[in-house]
Amino acid sequence: MIKKIVDLINGFFKWILIILFFLLVVVVFLQVLFRFVLEQPLAWTEELGRYLLVWTTFLGAGYGMSVKAHPGVEILYDAFGPTVKKILNVVISILVIFFFWQIIVHSFDFIGRSMIQKSPVLQIPMGYIYTVIPISSVLFIINLLYVVITEWKKEAKN
Repeated sequence: MIKKIVDLINGFFKWILIILFFLLVVVVFLQVLFRFVLEQPLAWTEELGRYLLVWTTFLGAGYGMSVKAHPGVEILYDAFGPTVKKILNVVISILVIFFFWQIIVHSFDFIGRSMIQKSPVLQIPMGYIYTVIPISSVLFIINLLYVVITEWKKEAKN
């Protein structure tokens, strides 16, 4: 049941990422076309491209946790036995979850204060751009918990 929910969430964000990346490619292509071919640069493409890249990066980091795409330094980790590795996994996961929880809690104040500031060209409230921070943090926590629990169960079976 939990696997289906997590897979559904990740499937949704995977499609969001695909759409955002496609839009990013189109916007950057338009920027290059209008700037260098037609010599009439579009001001909004640079700004929109930047915001699409920010959203793609943040959501991609959260989604990347689900496929274990984040690199890690494992030199010291590999030197320990299985019991210490389990303890380290739990401690590290708790610290990472605490970190992202702090990001979530403090980002709402930041977003609220940013709603009065508008982007220079598109005139979008900047708070909308920054909403990706808590969204991606929640996605990261969900995927981290799922990966840790899945790994713990795998090790318990072996």
